[in-house]
Amino acid sequence: MDAKQSFPGGYEYEQSLPVLTRPSASAPSTWSEADPNLHTDPYTTSMLSHPPTTTAPPSQTTALASAPNATTQQPAQPATTAAATTTTERNAPSKVRKPRKAANASAGKSTLFWVHTDPDSAASGTKEETLKRIRSHVMSEHNRKKRLENTKKYKGKSWKHLAFQPPETIPGGMGPPRPPASTPSSSSSSSRWGSNVSESPPSKHELVPTTTAVDYYPPVTADTATWVGQTWSDDSWDDSSYDGVVGYPTKSSRYSPWSYVGSGAHDPFNTGHTQLTDRMMRHLQNFLWDLTQEAHPLQTRYKPKLQAHWAALIQRDPAILHAAICMSTSNAAMQRGELPIRDPNQHRSALVVDTFHHRGETIRLVNEGLSDPVKCSSDELIAAVSTLLTIEIASGNPDYLKIHLAGLRQMIGMRKNFADVLPDVRFQINWTDIRVACMALTKPIFPFVRSTRPPRLTLLPPSDDVALCATRLLPLMKIPGIFSDSFSKIIYDLLELSWYAEWIKGSSGYKEFDEETEDYFNFEVLYVEYSLHADRYTPTGQIKGDNSIEGCTRLACLCFHNSAIWSFYPMLAPLLPKPLLALRAALEATIPTGLFALCRDLLIWVLFIGAACSQVMPSERTYFVTELAAATRMHGVTSWQECRSILLGFFHADRVHLVTLRQVWQEVQGRLEPAGV
Repeated sequence: MDAKQSFPGGYEYEQSLPVLTRPSASAPSTWSEADPNLHTDPYTTSMLSHPPTTTAPPSQTTALASAPNATTQQPAQPATTAAATTTTERNAPSKVRKPRKAANASAGKSTLFWVHTDPDSAASGTKEETLKRIRSHVMSEHNRKKRLENTKKYKGKSWKHLAFQPPETIPGGMGPPRPPASTPSSSSSSSRWGSNVSESPPSKHELVPTTTAVDYYPPVTADTATWVGQTWSDDSWDDSSYDGVVGYPTKSSRYSPWSYVGSGAHDPFNTGHTQLTDRMMRHLQNFLWDLTQEAHPLQTRYKPKLQAHWAALIQRDPAILHAAICMSTSNAAMQRGELPIRDPNQHRSALVVDTFHHRGETIRLVNEGLSDPVKCSSDELIAAVSTLLTIEIASGNPDYLKIHLAGLRQMIGMRKNFADVLPDVRFQINWTDIRVACMALTKPIFPFVRSTRPPRLTLLPPSDDVALCATRLLPLMKIPGIFSDSFSKIIYDLLELSWYAEWIKGSSGYKEFDEETEDYFNFEVLYVEYSLHADRYTPTGQIKGDNSIEGCTRLACLCFHNSAIWSFYPMLAPLLPKPLLALRAALEATIPTGLFALCRDLLIWVLFIGAACSQVMPSERTYFVTELAAATRMHGVTSWQECRSILLGFFHADRVHLVTLRQVWQEVQGRLEPAGV
């Protein structure tokens, strides 16, 4: 192994390696009888713990080449040299090299540090061991210089952008201890340990990400870091190059599973497609635990199933995630009176900011999904658009919503049929469609896929008062020309739904219906409301008109449904005013004609429903109460108890309407007394 190097002096020299062999006279018979100097290094001992399978015979020995500091040289034996040149043994020594010139030892750049500077130690080695030690030392020197450079870069740049600055170790007191006294194999031991530093870093220097931060920063951990620091070798230790930083990690381009740990306890391993902050997680929990329950007003055991459905959609697509968070924030903002925005100069709270941020994210992701032929008709994207439309209901612009409903219908048209959509997604679409129909008082756009009635379902009223429900409407159904067959069927459906609602929400406390029955009536809530809207139109799409007993009764049933089954009226009457306005217009047109002359009890119920649902609409409330006072006076009703007995024969629920009845009757009495005087 010859190497030539040029030095500033202008001359060259040949550098030769010592040949490490054993003299024939002192060759040990076994591996344990080797030179004791080799056993001073634990690493060498571990490498040489197993003897070779074959050893060279004593006759195949060669003379030692002179060491770098040798003054005498033994003559080579020709016979042994010839035997050495023809041997095929693995540890056979190479030919004799020229001695190293001592004058060039300190000229120019520093030469390599040869491990075996001791002739006695060199005499007991072999060529293979020497090469291993040389390579180990060269790599150790290279890694040491690289680590020093990384330390300087790390100290100057790595932590400037963070508020947290890593503590620096003072070389005098808190610095690492100096290594023990050097041994002939200390360089090899230090290089081996330095190359494996990243596998077992000091635990006291690990950086743990905080769990209270809102924003996410990819953490730097032991497995994702390249550890920098000094190596414990006597030949490579230099106090002047030590800068006081030992064992801190720097980022690596390769991430281990621990690099995906999030900044909170909600998603610690970052398994989702979107990193959730604490505030986002609170909004999401409100959507899954509260708003989804309100979407099914008669559920008792369906909540976990509904939460699992929406959670699965949210985990699969970020569009529905942002749509769900937007619904939660907009609902909270509306409850606080911050939405809709009436004053453009008013202060924007965090709820309003979150609403518009996640609304924008939802629109962006939906537009990206619509450009994908596979994703454009997926359940996740359809659910995101439907949820976004539900949020837009707060705008109060039904014409704007109809445009988006038409686009949603085109998305669903790419599926096999409407029944091919998931039932809960279909429920959300129908819910939004019916709310828009209630806002605009129009026919719903989407068809309704009714659930199959459970076999052997028999439902009885929970109390005697509930048993009187709709008993005054049934005789009218037998009179030709008053109620159509389609509306008569709706009355029966609403009657059965009212019985079930009283079982669930009433004072009976019985909720032991099976899951199939609960699922059926949860979807019947939408179906009955859908039927009340659709029955206003003929099969060809012509509007029937509301200026009739059937028209007024249909609108009153719709208002009852939105107050006793849903809880929309009276608080959301300004958002859904069209049914109440249409009911007033229909009564103004029919009462003067005398259509209710033979059924004044029906007129009393219709006027009471209008007055109960229009508490926050002063003009309509005044009209309904005034007409109710006139109807009760003509019918001979003198107390609210008598009025209640009349209302029980139609659709009435004491849990919702009893307190309102007393309030309305006080207003009625205020109008009856001046007339009596």
